[in-house]
Amino acid sequence: MRASIKQKGRYSIRIVGGRFSGLRIIAPSGQLTRPTGERVREAVFNSLQGWVSGARVLDLYAGSGAMGLESLSWGASYCLFVEPNRQALNAIRTNILHLNVKEMTELWSMTAEQAVERLQALDARFDLIICDPPWRQGLSPTVRMALVHLLTADGIALIEHPSGADFGPFEGLHLSKQRKYGGTTLSYWVHDDSLALPES
Repeated sequence: MRASIKQKGRYSIRIVGGRFSGLRIIAPSGQLTRPTGERVREAVFNSLQGWVSGARVLDLYAGSGAMGLESLSWGASYCLFVEPNRQALNAIRTNILHLNVKEMTELWSMTAEQAVERLQALDARFDLIICDPPWRQGLSPTVRMALVHLLTADGIALIEHPSGADFGPFEGLHLSKQRKYGGTTLSYWVHDDSLALPES
């Protein structure tokens, strides 16, 4: 039985596709998190739906966990959520229980910088790394330099950023494609710029 997601001070957002399509998850209200919109999430996972199956995913600035949970809905085998804020962490925990994916997930209470340093020490690798940092903050040099070491050979680093404000470049990675959705742009970074990504 799935946990209730009706909690004071929070609002629900919808999983847009995959096995959990239509189910609601929660995010803290106010400006604490900025969950990726439904249109953008749907476009991302429509373009990656065959590729994301079985993938190991790192949701590095997890917020509500919407992107990582969406990846699990579309067939990813594992997701590590990184989030330092207590309210957001509680929301992610509730969402994980609600979708019954605890065995497929880990949740680290730390900053992105602390996480990438720990992951490099563990020699961890991911097929998909999702980065949606606070837009005023962007990505620190520590994170930008770490991504190349954390991606598998054919992995993708998906960076969400305001249109017109690229958070790159990233050492050792190539920009494969960009897609703009109003004020939001998604940039896909890969090891090898010959890697063919879907155009949708």
